[in-house]
Amino acid sequence: MSVATARVVGLLACQQTPFLRELDTHVLSCSDTPDSEGLYYVELADTVIFPEGGGQPSDTGNISGVPVKHARRDGLRAIHYVPASIPAGTSVRVEVDFKRRLDHMQQHSGQHLLSAVLRKYWGLETVSWNLGATVSHVELRAPKELVLLQGALDAIESKCNDMIFEALPISTNIIEQAAATCPSTVPDDYVGGVIRHVEIGVAGAAIDRNACCGTHLASTAQMQVLKLAGVDRIRGGNMRLFFYVGARVREYAEASLVRDKRLAGLLSCPPETQGEAVERLIKQGKASLKSLKSLRVQLAPLVAQDLRNQLVAQGKTQRQSTVYHCEDGDGPFSSSIGSELAKLMAGSNAEWLTVIASGPKADGGPLVVVGNDEASIIDAVERLTLLLGTCKGGLSHGTWRGKAANFVQLAKLNLSAQSSTLGSSDMI
Repeated sequence: MSVATARVVGLLACQQTPFLRELDTHVLSCSDTPDSEGLYYVELADTVIFPEGGGQPSDTGNISGVPVKHARRDGLRAIHYVPASIPAGTSVRVEVDFKRRLDHMQQHSGQHLLSAVLRKYWGLETVSWNLGATVSHVELRAPKELVLLQGALDAIESKCNDMIFEALPISTNIIEQAAATCPSTVPDDYVGGVIRHVEIGVAGAAIDRNACCGTHLASTAQMQVLKLAGVDRIRGGNMRLFFYVGARVREYAEASLVRDKRLAGLLSCPPETQGEAVERLIKQGKASLKSLKSLRVQLAPLVAQDLRNQLVAQGKTQRQSTVYHCEDGDGPFSSSIGSELAKLMAGSNAEWLTVIASGPKADGGPLVVVGNDEASIIDAVERLTLLLGTCKGGLSHGTWRGKAANFVQLAKLNLSAQSSTLGSSDMI
């Protein structure tokens, strides 16, 4: 059969009748071999599976039970990617995953409505949009000084939902593609097809009219509801406005209710007062952290004094060494101990070396190696690396500061001058 008998993209059944769920048709062509992903390229005479385009992701579905992983446009042709060969000439029934299709139509038609409202009532132009897996957004061209406060977002959302309630018709007008009427957004490889214009509103008073190849609802009422989900600034001063439409709003509400119930149990308060409860916890946490830091400042000299006593008790006939590990310590605490110990050992004639670690055994954390011989410090870091894995840091003014990924084997560290690498028990 000739490829010329295929309906071109722009006039596919999925675009002409977007609520059609299945279609009897036949295979025009199938690739001889699969691609690197094990997929064959199948073209049908017509299809209810929309090929990716216009910012709208591909539909999925099946061709007589063979899954369609995705579909893409190739010039005027719609190509289906399937995991099994389907010979040319085979009569087939193609079915679309209608839940996915309806979701895409709600988001896409919702984007047209949102962009129209933003342009007409707020003077904000949409430069691009994204239909995400869970939340979508429009990118707006906006002056850097413009800030959309919550009041403005509420007004935009309210205006969109008013138009959804009005059940405005959504229609598509089709004209033959010609250079004089071809929008700049049409891909260069789409030649000889049609241009589809999607309108929202009654003829002569439409709120929006845009060239679009996607599948759309028949009425704004089928959007059900639109919910804005925040705004952020991006490159060049543009901003992204996030939104949910239709079933996604219900899914978002359901997920929010689950979180509310869980937080209600954790915070022992209803959703209405959870914000205040969290603020109290944050305030208490900051106060506790401040107290902990103060206590560590007071504790560091005491720990340093104890380490100094351990070092001195070893005598002067060999390298004096010790290891200190505090699982709930942090970087400043380790550094403070190292600095205090260096002061206390400043007058010592014996060679001394101390390793100070802070953090859980499994997670690691800050690591300080302090002593009065840089060669010994470097040697200690090499031994630590053999035990703990890569230890990243640097040596400065008699102290090495860095981090380790874990402290699981720290207790096996042997810092004696006689040990060339590790103790005999560490060589197992």
